Amino acid sequence: MKRGSEWGEGQWASFFCLENKHWRIIALDTAYNSTRFDWGKLPLLQRSKWLRKTTWFKPKCTLPDALLTWLESMVNTDGDKRGLILLSHHGSHSGFGDWYQIPSRQLAKLIHRPVLWYWGHEHKLAIYDKFRVQDGIDSYGRCIGHGGMPVERGRAPDIKDCRWLAWDNRRYPNDENVDVGYNGYSNFSLNGPALHVAHYDLNQSLLLTEDWHVNLESGALEGPNLKKVLADPSLHYREA
Repeated sequence: MKRGSEWGEGQWASFFCLENKHWRIIALDTAYNSTRFDWGKLPLLQRSKWLRKTTWFKPKCTLPDALLTWLESMVNTDGDKRGLILLSHHGSHSGFGDWYQIPSRQLAKLIHRPVLWYWGHEHKLAIYDKFRVQDGIDSYGRCIGHGGMPVERGRAPDIKDCRWLAWDNRRYPNDENVDVGYNGYSNFSLNGPALHVAHYDLNQSLLLTEDWHVNLESGALEGPNLKKVLADPSLHYREA
C-alpha cells in the first residue's frame, strides 16, 4: 500500500477475510476480550469438566462490536453460499480443555450454515466431528495449536460431548527427557469448490488428509473424507 493513500498503511484490524469465487477464509479476534482471570487454571480445578465447559469464571472471549459490525455489513456471510472457513485463537469446544462458547453464539446470529473452524489455544492437534454448542453455529472444529509451543500429550480426551475424529499423542524424541508431542502445521489447497487439507508434523511427515467440497447453491459442506496416512498407533483416528 502506498504511503499516504486513502487506506493508510499496515494492518488496520485484528480480523480479516480472504476470499475467492468458492470460499471465504475469515479470521476472528477471540483474544481481544480474553484477559479475565481463569479459575480453571488453578491446579486443583484444572480437570473440572464443569469449569472447562461453563462460560463463568474464565475469559469470555467476546467478539468485539467492531468485528461483528464488519462481519455483518462488509463480509455479509449470508449474502451467498460460499464455503466458510473460520480462523481464531480460541475454540468453541474441546475434548481436552476449555470451551469458549460465546463467540459461537454471537456468530449464530450472522451465520446460518455449517463452517470449518480452525483454532489454536490448546497446544495439540485434534480434529472433531460436526458439533454445535448451545445456541451456537454448526462447526467442524480443528485444533491446530501445535505450531510452535511445546505440545501437550499423554492425556486422553475426557469430555465426550464433541466427538473426536483424530488426535496426535505421539511423543517427540529428545535428549532432554522432556515429555512433549510433535509440532506441526496444516496446508490448505483450494481448487474451485474443492478444499484439500494436509496435516504434517515438523519432520514434514504427512499425518492426515481431509477433503471438502462446497455446494454453491445450498452452502452445504461435503466432507471431511478424513484419512490417516501415518501408521502410528499414537496418532489416534476413527471414521467420521
